[in-house]
Amino acid sequence: MRYCHGTTDKFEREILKYGILPRKTDGVRKGVYEGHLESRLLDSVYLSTWFDSTPAFCGIAAENAAERLGGEPVVFEVKLEPGDFERFERDEDSFLDDYRHLYRDAFDFALETGKTAACMEGAVKDAVMGAIERGELTKEEARDPPKWFAELACYGRFALRGRVPPERIVAVRARVPAKGDYAYPEKKVGRG
Repeated sequence: MRYCHGTTDKFEREILKYGILPRKTDGVRKGVYEGHLESRLLDSVYLSTWFDSTPAFCGIAAENAAERLGGEPVVFEVKLEPGDFERFERDEDSFLDDYRHLYRDAFDFALETGKTAACMEGAVKDAVMGAIERGELTKEEARDPPKWFAELACYGRFALRGRVPPERIVAVRARVPAKGDYAYPEKKVGRG
C-alpha cells in the first residue's frame, strides 16, 4: 500500500530535512481544521492511503492547508514499515463507523468475482490476495483482519504517534490541473 500526507509547500524544505512532525513538537502549531474536524492527536501525524492513481484525502488536505496557511498544495508520499503500525492511532473522524462489516462484504465479493470493490481497491486487493496466495494469510484471517486494517482499507485515514522521518519520504508531488481534476505528478526531491 502507498501512504501520503497532504500539506502546503510552505513546509516542504522543513519536512524534507526533519520529516513530518506532529503539531505538538515545540509548542502547538496552528492546524488546518477547526471545531469538530480539528486534529486532537497533537503528538501524532495524520496520513492517508493512496488509492490506486489518486492521493485521495491527501489531495483534499493539501488544498485545505494551502488555502488556510498559504502556499501551494503538495503531497508527500511516505513509505511505512510494518513496525510503524505499532504507532497506529485512529483518525477521530473514523469513530463514526466500524468498517469491518463493509470490509468483509468487499472481501467476499473480491474473492468470489476477482473484481475490485470499495474497501478492496486495486492495491488493497492485490496485497490481501497476494498474501493468501503466498500462504502468509488464510482466507479466514484475511476476511477478518484487525480493526485497523479494515479501517485503512475502507476509510483510508489514520494517524501515527510521533514523526515520520525524512528518509521515509519517497516522493513529493505538486498539484497540476489535469482535465478538470487535479493530478499530483512526482516532482524532484531535493533534500536539503
